[in-house]
Amino acid sequence: MQAYQSAPCPYCGVTWNQPGAQTCANCRNVLPPPQAAFTPPGYAPPNYPPQGYPQPPAGYPGGPAGYPGQPSPYPTYAPPGYGPPPGYPPQPDVDAQGYPSYAPASATAAPGTTLRLFGQTITVPVAVPPTVLRYQTQIVYGAVAALALFIFLFGITPVLATSQIATGNQALTTAAGHQSRVDAVFAQFIGTQNNTSDPNTWKVQFDKLATSFSDGLALVQSDEAALNSSDQRLTVLQWVAPSKRADVTNERRRVESALAGLKQADTALTAAVSEAKVIQPYVDALIDYSKMAAALAKRDAVGASALYPDAQAKMQTATSQAGASGLPPQMVKQLNSFNDLLTATEGLIQAVQAKNAADTKKYSDLANAAAKAMASPAETLPADYQSKTFGPMQQAYDAAMKAIKS
Repeated sequence: MQAYQSAPCPYCGVTWNQPGAQTCANCRNVLPPPQAAFTPPGYAPPNYPPQGYPQPPAGYPGGPAGYPGQPSPYPTYAPPGYGPPPGYPPQPDVDAQGYPSYAPASATAAPGTTLRLFGQTITVPVAVPPTVLRYQTQIVYGAVAALALFIFLFGITPVLATSQIATGNQALTTAAGHQSRVDAVFAQFIGTQNNTSDPNTWKVQFDKLATSFSDGLALVQSDEAALNSSDQRLTVLQWVAPSKRADVTNERRRVESALAGLKQADTALTAAVSEAKVIQPYVDALIDYSKMAAALAKRDAVGASALYPDAQAKMQTATSQAGASGLPPQMVKQLNSFNDLLTATEGLIQAVQAKNAADTKKYSDLANAAAKAMASPAETLPADYQSKTFGPMQQAYDAAMKAIKS
């Protein structure tokens, strides 16, 4: 870029006066008003005083050295950014392009004894290296972060670990305290037998059992939730509390052993609740069927037929729950056979009302076949099924609870 040049001073000839300056920056004489004529940048008009310019006062020593015929005893300097005119002495600490020069920081830095920490000035009794002075803020923050980490690992996390170990012990104690109630539910479930032919009596008994099964399962699952939560926190503390790692590891081992036993109880009592959800509507359908059979015995075909829709709806509820895991296969087969019995009985009622002897015999045979299938070994639950299937689960649960107490 072409640096700006002013019209030559008529006294000393310099061309670096600022635009609109009224006096020469070099010789301090009053400059003439600017001319309207245009001079291309980089070109100065002929070096002669224009007509009408005031002449220098008498005795004026002339411009600076370097201009012929105008000696000056005083050196002058160009402003920053402009190189000195030819023949002018260089300015101190200014480079060849006219810009101030600076020495590298490392060349001038020296040890000091003053630090500024968190807005406060601190004087130390020893000399601090220049590098430390330069990066003192970063060094201080790094030291503070390291100290905070040390306090967290060896001051805070051990306290947290001790607290969580105590919480885990409390959860273990609570779970062990529930053992007698859970074992009572196991006894009810394993010993469940239908010892009555009256579905109404069976319904009363099983409604109570269903409530007990649900309460026992809720108790086991609450113990599992408490111990799982404790184990998750201990898992983290095992790595961030090095001084308590052995204690945390031992506590986690106890918690995991208890959870393994509770999982067995959870599986068994979940099966008990699933069976209850099937058996309760099934028993209700059996009650409706016994009423249908009683009406048929009295030759009340209309009354018997009126009970069928309600019995069929209850069987749909029972079969919709039959896909739950843990249910014995015999139970599902018996549900299907009883559903066939209901359908055949409804067909028999319609045949009796229509006085159709052939259909009466047909549906009577189908009903008898379905009832016979329900009583067969393939659809009858063995007396020891519950004890063989769920007894080992109870034993695993009891062993885990005993380990907690010991």
